[in-house]
Amino acid sequence: MIQNTALTEWFRHVPEDKWLRDPAASQNDAQAIWDKLGLKPGIRIFECPCGKADIGFPLARMGAIMSGMDFNPHFVAAARNKFYRADLPGTFTNDDMRHAVFPHNQDLVINWASSFGYFSDEGNKDLLERFAESLKSGGELLIEVANPKLVMSGRATRLIASGETVPETWDEESRRASVVFPSNEYRGPVVASIRVYTTDEYKEMLKDAGLTLLAFYGQGFTEYTDESTRLIVHAKKP
Repeated sequence: MIQNTALTEWFRHVPEDKWLRDPAASQNDAQAIWDKLGLKPGIRIFECPCGKADIGFPLARMGAIMSGMDFNPHFVAAARNKFYRADLPGTFTNDDMRHAVFPHNQDLVINWASSFGYFSDEGNKDLLERFAESLKSGGELLIEVANPKLVMSGRATRLIASGETVPETWDEESRRASVVFPSNEYRGPVVASIRVYTTDEYKEMLKDAGLTLLAFYGQGFTEYTDESTRLIVHAKKP
């Protein structure tokens, strides 16, 4: 599938330190996922993208069998090393999720931290369909993004890993939000472009991908409201 590189390649230029997440926040997210979904040791989880397995590692310590994929080879190497040192099972692959082969028969697929919407509508829908294919019957999907209602009202901000808070700028015509990652000593600013989907659009895309919507949640699996900072999409494969 050929996609507009102007929409798809910005993430290759974001400085690595801007991707990193607070370990404590990742631990809390992992615990919330484990508790809310009632997960049990031995569950097979695929996280895409996985970064340095900041969520995957605590899930593995709870008993999950983790696999992950990320385009950044340094992050994948860090994830592998983390699991190796802890003697935990885990498989991590350096690949592009737009066309990579995903593992099958997964109990849970996780797409976390505003990692959905990078591509064109066609590319995003294709990714969702392949997430569905990765799941076994009865398997579940989690997508976690900024609350679209806040983004579209111009009230959303993003706390990036370097500690800076940057605004998300909404463009009604393209239905995309842009975030400017500040420059550093090695490169100038990078503009991220993310397609923002409403809850109604998620419902339609999930249906088209053969998935059943279970619930929408706010941050930390709280009740989803107009003022929630995050949106968690929870779906299941029949």
